[in-house]
Amino acid sequence: MPKDEDSGSKGEGKGKRGRRGGVGRGGGAGAQPPMACAMKFLTPEALAAAIIGKGGAIIEEMRSSTSTKLKFTEHQDLFPGTDARVFTAQADTEDNLQALVKQVVERLSSLAEDGNARDAVGVEGELKLGALLPRAAGGGFIGKGGANIKQLREDSGAKISIAEPTGSRPGDEQCLTVVGSASAIETVLLEVNKHIQALSGEAWFAAWVTCSSTSMAGALSAGGLAGGYGAGTYTSHSPGVQTMLQVAQGLPPYVTEDSRGFAMSCVVPSHLVGGLIGRGGSGTKEVQKLTGTKISIRDIPEDPDNRSLNIEGPLANTCAAYMLMMRRYLDVEAEASWEW
Repeated sequence: MPKDEDSGSKGEGKGKRGRRGGVGRGGGAGAQPPMACAMKFLTPEALAAAIIGKGGAIIEEMRSSTSTKLKFTEHQDLFPGTDARVFTAQADTEDNLQALVKQVVERLSSLAEDGNARDAVGVEGELKLGALLPRAAGGGFIGKGGANIKQLREDSGAKISIAEPTGSRPGDEQCLTVVGSASAIETVLLEVNKHIQALSGEAWFAAWVTCSSTSMAGALSAGGLAGGYGAGTYTSHSPGVQTMLQVAQGLPPYVTEDSRGFAMSCVVPSHLVGGLIGRGGSGTKEVQKLTGTKISIRDIPEDPDNRSLNIEGPLANTCAAYMLMMRRYLDVEAEASWEW
């Protein structure tokens, strides 16, 4: 393994975060945990406008009548490969989300009757609606050898297509498209709801609910990075994230442009290193390419259960790379727990 070369770097941030891994689990003060159950819909702008209503009147009625927490991504924050915003619904029970599904389909049907958004939502009898499932729910929805989805197509009369998941982690997104009558779409989405909520107690579920897509690029861009980690935008109201952005924006050029470089290190369990690195090193290579940093994982003398994760580069880039690697750490940890 390469020797530790961090000693010559300026401003080292060597924080050992505990022997079990690189990060803690606690939420920031004032953070609001997600509700127990959740669904995500893909809504073209016309459908989003129909759900929101004039002055937000319709969406407020939806919230009240279904006891749900409803949120759209911003206008420009579209799910990768689509022209649709992500519409996230949270509730305390699966029944609340069933009621919400019925109202969403009603808005879809009414919009189709107007005939002004034919390309986006289809026409009466051939409506179109998209949804997002976590990968772990997609497998159950499809069924062994596709048996479940085949039966659902036959029973509902709907055309159902489901894309490959965006990754191998249980919370990676899987895009579902349903075409058919209002009752057919409702039948399919109620089945989707059942499979998603069956997994609501999993460790990764809360992160799936609160992420607007598969990326953290939006939050990191303010720290001096260009480009994106995947596609889409991550939005967070966490006090810690807001503090991070404020600090990054307030740093003077002599700090952000210092050419000598910075370093950060933490300890990660040896059994998770393979997932952190990714197949053929794809995980660390992607983060290095995006952030312009050097990432290495080294042995710790006389500690075979843990390894040292080391990141070197410009200050903002090093911090961004650390955050992305900690995201990988949490995803890998959650997947290991899920598979166990």
